[in-house]
Amino acid sequence: MLETLADPVLPIYAALLVGYLLRLGGAMDANHAAAINRFAFYLAVPALVVSVVGKAPVGDFDWTAVGAYFLSELLLFAMVFVLMRYLFRRALLESILLGMASGFVNHIFFVLPIAERLIGPDAGLPMAGIVMLDAGILFPGTVVLVAFIQARETGKTGLAGILFKNPFIYAPPVGLLLGWLGDLAPSGIMTFAEFAGAAAAPVLLFTLGITLAGSSLWRMSGAGWTVVGFKLLVHPLIVWGLLRAGGVGGLAGEITLLVAAGPCGAMPFVIATQYGIRTETIAKVVLISTTLSILSISVLTS
Repeated sequence: MLETLADPVLPIYAALLVGYLLRLGGAMDANHAAAINRFAFYLAVPALVVSVVGKAPVGDFDWTAVGAYFLSELLLFAMVFVLMRYLFRRALLESILLGMASGFVNHIFFVLPIAERLIGPDAGLPMAGIVMLDAGILFPGTVVLVAFIQARETGKTGLAGILFKNPFIYAPPVGLLLGWLGDLAPSGIMTFAEFAGAAAAPVLLFTLGITLAGSSLWRMSGAGWTVVGFKLLVHPLIVWGLLRAGGVGGLAGEITLLVAAGPCGAMPFVIATQYGIRTETIAKVVLISTTLSILSISVLTS
């Protein structure tokens, strides 16, 4: 099990550590992180969305399992948002992103490699539907929501123009179109999407490390621990209940539950950095949940 975890986990911490050390050494600062994040926001992550949605084998999904998981994300999003906003008194946009973090998993770069090592290549199919809905609906939808609220709060006019410049308006439909066209689509488009999308994970983790170096790693707020608790404890329980209610078992049930036990993904951090929202709690939630999820995944796979 330790060998299985070492391959996907060590590169994640290595990318974080490089960014962290470079900021401590004075080579990077918060402005550099913001600039690098813009590359991820406008190219790497949209390209990843296109490639994920475009390659998804929609006809082969267990839609009951996928639907149960997506429902669990929405429930967590709503519950944690309410707690962040009204119990911990966090700002509206930060509360939205912390709510998203409670259910949005690092499935592609953390859970999937572990599942494939433990179960085999068949582990990817049950996860593909979850990844597609996250990439095609949850993440782009949250980006648009944050952009809309921020535009209203700052009194900006021309919301249509703001959304027009948002790459996540286009990425999901482009992916769907490529998937629908199949072999008729120019192969170079998908090759480009895969090429650019491969940069998303290391770039996001690198900027996350730069951000973490700007605050104390030993101080974690009650809001942050609440998000981590919901992600690693409440999320698997909700998914387990919904899967039982839907009669989902077998490989689809095992993989769906394994995804629910995974750590918070870095996408809420991308949105926060792009729109100037407080990132300290979100960054720490990603780091701590990644560390603790090693235990939760070990329990499920033992």
